[in-house]
Amino acid sequence: MGTPGWIPPTETERRLCEAGARGDWEGQVAAVAGEDLYLAVPQQGQDPLPVYEDPAGGGTCIPVTTRGMLPPWHPQQLFDRVTVEELAQDWPNDRWKLAVNPGTPCAAYLPATAAHRGTWTRIRAQYGVRPGGLLTTHLGGPLHGPLAQGLACGAPVAVHHSVPWNELGTAFLDYAADAQLLHEQWSVTDPASWQQRLGQLLDAGFVPAEAEAALRARAGGEDAESGGVPELVEKYEERFRADGVLPADGQVRSLVALDYAHAVALVRWGLGARYCAPPEAEQAVLRAGELARAAYGSWQEFSAGYALGRALAFDNGWFGTAYQEAVHLHRALGQDPASPWANLPFA
Repeated sequence: MGTPGWIPPTETERRLCEAGARGDWEGQVAAVAGEDLYLAVPQQGQDPLPVYEDPAGGGTCIPVTTRGMLPPWHPQQLFDRVTVEELAQDWPNDRWKLAVNPGTPCAAYLPATAAHRGTWTRIRAQYGVRPGGLLTTHLGGPLHGPLAQGLACGAPVAVHHSVPWNELGTAFLDYAADAQLLHEQWSVTDPASWQQRLGQLLDAGFVPAEAEAALRARAGGEDAESGGVPELVEKYEERFRADGVLPADGQVRSLVALDYAHAVALVRWGLGARYCAPPEAEQAVLRAGELARAAYGSWQEFSAGYALGRALAFDNGWFGTAYQEAVHLHRALGQDPASPWANLPFA
């Protein structure tokens, strides 16, 4: 039986509810087999595993949470990602159960004997690792208004990682992965360096200055002092027109979409790594949305700017994997009727 009025936040929770309603425990495993599950990080002095007694589950359980059921952001409540395969390999006691989203309308209590864990592993092998490039929405997150518009500017990065585009809270990937990504890709290791990088991105400090000046001059009907738009930019635009990223006579207005999208992602990574708190994060996302609207006139223009910025940064004229990823992100967000770019006004 479902809970009246309760809407599953993502497809994972919907599938869990449906499998539970028909008494299908293998269907419940299948609902989470290809997904990340979240295990609470123990705080100092706590046991490594949050084992507890659950009357609903009928005994001792280890709780995990699906992505859509992560609790609101808290500075000291952290989570690690784990898969059913990893849980099966390291399960400590055959008599215990795996409690998925305990105490919620989409709870599942999975038996964990050796035979059952073998089934977890088998079903996991059928579903495989969650692929990148998926557009997902959290129905409990912002869906309308300026905050949703700002988060939609970061949607290309969210789709690249297959996380919901409209979350602003507990984790982007998970606590450790968010901190590692910030360190390795952005040299961010603390709130001060996070704030510095955020300011640089909101100032569009990472786009190629010469190409950006030429694009803005052309968009304004002026001649660029540098002698015109770089040849590589024109090659990408020609290919974009062939691949549907630009209309037949279209041109890219600006590259700043790449920095603004990364600014929104930096905010989400910073929240996950606990380098900022939600009020500061919301203001930064709103600012990114304002800047994007000042630079572009539509999601189509923003998308083309992001695609060109990404191609120049990661493809460098090869028209290889990085280029194909940029085109995929454009199509995923520009053509899917569930995309925020199809459901939110740009201005």
